[in-house]
Amino acid sequence: MTAFPKPQDAARLHSAVLELEILNSPEEGDFDQMSLLAALLCEAPMAMIGFRNMDQIWYKSRHGMSAFTEQSVRPLQDDQQQSLILEDARTDPRTAAHPMVVALDIHALAVVPLLNAEGLAIGHLAVADNKARTFSPHQLQGLEIMAGQLINMLSCRQLRQEHAKNRLANEAGLKEIIDIFEDAVDAVYMLDAELRIRSWNQRAAELFGWPEEAVKGRFFHEAIIPERNHNNFVKVRNQHVKDGLPKQNFEMVLRRSDGTEFSSTLGVSPTYINGALYYIITARELTDRRIITRELEKQKLFYENILNKIPTDIAVFDLDHRYVFVNPGAIKDPKLRKKIIGMDDFEYARFRGRDENVARKRREQFLEAKQTGKVVRWEDSIKNPQGQTVTVLRRIFPVHDEEGELVLFIGFGIDITERKLLEEKQSVMMKQLSAQNTQLLDFCNIVSHNLRGPLINMSMLVEFIEESNDYDEIKLLTSKLKPVIDSLNTTFNELVESIQVRQDMEVATEEIVLQDYLQRTLDGLKMEINKTEAEIIVNFDDAPVVNYPPKYLSSIFHNLVSNALKYRSPDRKPRIELSTRKNPNSVLLMVRDNGLGIDLMKHKDNVFKIGKVFHKHPNAKGLGLYMTKTQIEAMGGKIWVESTADQGAVFYIVFNNQQ
Repeated sequence: MTAFPKPQDAARLHSAVLELEILNSPEEGDFDQMSLLAALLCEAPMAMIGFRNMDQIWYKSRHGMSAFTEQSVRPLQDDQQQSLILEDARTDPRTAAHPMVVALDIHALAVVPLLNAEGLAIGHLAVADNKARTFSPHQLQGLEIMAGQLINMLSCRQLRQEHAKNRLANEAGLKEIIDIFEDAVDAVYMLDAELRIRSWNQRAAELFGWPEEAVKGRFFHEAIIPERNHNNFVKVRNQHVKDGLPKQNFEMVLRRSDGTEFSSTLGVSPTYINGALYYIITARELTDRRIITRELEKQKLFYENILNKIPTDIAVFDLDHRYVFVNPGAIKDPKLRKKIIGMDDFEYARFRGRDENVARKRREQFLEAKQTGKVVRWEDSIKNPQGQTVTVLRRIFPVHDEEGELVLFIGFGIDITERKLLEEKQSVMMKQLSAQNTQLLDFCNIVSHNLRGPLINMSMLVEFIEESNDYDEIKLLTSKLKPVIDSLNTTFNELVESIQVRQDMEVATEEIVLQDYLQRTLDGLKMEINKTEAEIIVNFDDAPVVNYPPKYLSSIFHNLVSNALKYRSPDRKPRIELSTRKNPNSVLLMVRDNGLGIDLMKHKDNVFKIGKVFHKHPNAKGLGLYMTKTQIEAMGGKIWVESTADQGAVFYIVFNNQQ
């Protein structure tokens, strides 16, 4: 009987899958590459990645399964929180009648769940073979690592989708601003950064005789400016780009659709909407100046309406850096907007009880813009009323009148908090994904390097045993299997433990007396210590106790002391000194020996890498120092070594977060 999740769990699970927007999505190369990699890792002809859709599994990616065309089927196992490993799915009652197993003649099957941050099984990664077989432990471990990578891929994919949605929302805001132009008294045009017409209002269509559809996408100067004046207009635009000039007004001859020309006042205002540069241009025939006075108030209200609709912070300052206008994007409360008029930033900061350092920084930017006459850009990070940090990209423009006199300043800011957070999240995700890729590569390398030899030896010994009819010879060959198997088992367990350390993010810590745990290590190495007549000197007086995971500390002591004994000098008796030093919030452990040492000129970049050895020794695997570094860094600590060949070594370990 299928064990469906409880109703509340089922609702949470379905909601989690829907949030990913993965169901019924088109093919994506990243997922296809992951299913191919799973098939290659397990040497299997089939692999699949599926996600839960109520009581079905919908398959996002399938490799080697073209004979099975159903996109959704019932789950392969009842308990989808656990892995399912079968040597022959055709004979197992749980899967024998499954339509996919029957249609594809699946025998060997390995299914690994995809667990999200809440621990919900949102889907699975599976591989299958048409013959009965077992999957090796390192193949299953590799599938689990890939399942974790898939969860990270989904998180990155979700961030990209959110970014795309925000972009669409910004475009909708731009359209709302464009719609406002229809109510303008003047002919109004919006140009993009390349001077192509994005929109113009009905008054512009009446003035030039062109409907918007006829000019949209054309270069503004080519459409309505006589060719002899093209260079003058482009020159003005280039000055805006180079020097960041504010709004300018000038006279220019323009051309209607029928070829007739007329003199006009042209206003060019560069503005940033949702981070993109646009030019808002107004045009009016000089003969219309007689109506300017009576329509000034209409124009003022119109432009304030535009400024109030733009979803960015906009403020206008006088020459003393006092506010003369603030839009709702900067201050939503209309009472506060009215109150701030006439204040400077210092007065406003005191009025709102805010840090005056922000006001001081803004005053510096204002004075720079006033002295240079150019646009000044900077970033503000302030606390909002809810106590959250908000990051705003700001610019301040000096504005000059027709005689070139400085009359006011326009400042605006764009909230880039969400972009900053998305960038930080994506950076963290990419670092996690990179670390897991490195871990998977390390895993494959050590499996290839350290396990291949013992496996070949085992295979040859088994062949000799099968071919021999002599009892004594078989007994001798069988006895040779045990050390090979023991070595293989030890190496594999060490490798799996190193990977588990990286994944165990909640390992328990406790207060540990260093002398007690060191003594346990020395007791375990007593025969080797006595055999080599090693001298052990201990001084933990300065810091006798640390707060640390017991299993990690035991492993660190064992690896460092056993290495000092293993790589001792043949010319002198081993001498090992262990001591501690208390620092603020940390403890430094020093382990010094007089052994063979390490040539750091040759090996400084490889000391703690997996599979690296520096001396010939029959038991050297290159895992001890790698494991030690992994455990120390998992707890936020550091390890480094100072050494000279044949002069011993000193290992330094920092235990952080120690009170």
